[in-house]
Amino acid sequence: MPSFLKPEQKDLSDPSGGQLTTCIMVDLGIVGCGAVAGEHLRTVKRIEDLKPVAVCDTNRELASKTSKEWNVDRFYTNFEEMLEGESLSIVSILTPPRSHAPLCVAAVKRGVNILVEKPFTVTTHEANEVLDSLKGSRVKLTVDHNWLFNNAVKTALSYVKSGSAGEVLGMSIECLHTTDDHMAADRRHWCHTLPGGRIGEMLPHPAYVLQTFLGDALTPRITLAGKRGPRDWMRSDELYVALQGSTGMGQVYVSFNAPRPSILIDIYCTRKVLRVDLLNQTFLKLGHRTFSKAQSGLDVLGISSRLLLQTAQNVRYLLHGTGEEAIHTVYTSLMQSIATGQPPMVTPEAAYNTVDLVEQICRDMQS
Repeated sequence: MPSFLKPEQKDLSDPSGGQLTTCIMVDLGIVGCGAVAGEHLRTVKRIEDLKPVAVCDTNRELASKTSKEWNVDRFYTNFEEMLEGESLSIVSILTPPRSHAPLCVAAVKRGVNILVEKPFTVTTHEANEVLDSLKGSRVKLTVDHNWLFNNAVKTALSYVKSGSAGEVLGMSIECLHTTDDHMAADRRHWCHTLPGGRIGEMLPHPAYVLQTFLGDALTPRITLAGKRGPRDWMRSDELYVALQGSTGMGQVYVSFNAPRPSILIDIYCTRKVLRVDLLNQTFLKLGHRTFSKAQSGLDVLGISSRLLLQTAQNVRYLLHGTGEEAIHTVYTSLMQSIATGQPPMVTPEAAYNTVDLVEQICRDMQS
């Protein structure tokens, strides 16, 4: 069983281990004022004892605008100046990935705890630099592996951990994007400079989900990259990967040419097939059935009724944004880690393993 699912590990269904209480206000700084900063600030405003006090971006106009829009006291255009001028407990690094390693190292030197947007780093070499800086430090660092903290995935994790589904045999993850994906459609976007391009940018998500259920020791056995779309700045816009691990096999299919977005996760176990629809936030437990027509009819009725019930239950959650719920969990997990001295739910070592797997796949894509 992967270490993440062992009984002694924290359960994602109760990420903070109960009501998080701190005696002092935790001051937060944010570096990187792009679109994702708004998602973080919207969430942070709802977390008791966490106060954003400063934002930073090399674009002065954007930093100033973000500060005013979210009622944050101060803004900076230099990260070192923000670290020098503020008494921060946490810094959120929301910049493009190539800047993650040096910003993390600078924060560690100042003794500031860190939340990094995925990917942790672009390469394992960069990740090792950060891990080396953490040696002997009391700084806590976590990475925003936010798919793990969505309600439907947390439910699936808890169900697998309970043993009710049986042993995990394998997994399949489908990630469909439309041709108007805003990052892929912008030829000047920084994602196209990464190994694997836009696919490499999003690949950490299915990678860490697979590692969570199947263990870190996953090896890509087959990597097929294709080009179907019209954008000449995208070397690959289709990907299929088959992976093998000690506890099961997995596969990932990614497309940027689909008619609709979709993120589907199927977990094949000895007693149940678990099906997660990440965008619609539904979770199905599919048990034993035969090929008979009667069973087919009952199966369709059962699935339909469960989906209808879950849709009704999920209306409030979907309206308030699935991403915000996940971000909230990541912050409270880090705050709990700081308060207790225990590791955060996504450790630097786990994030390193994801960087390693993505690096292997992107290398295969380019060969």
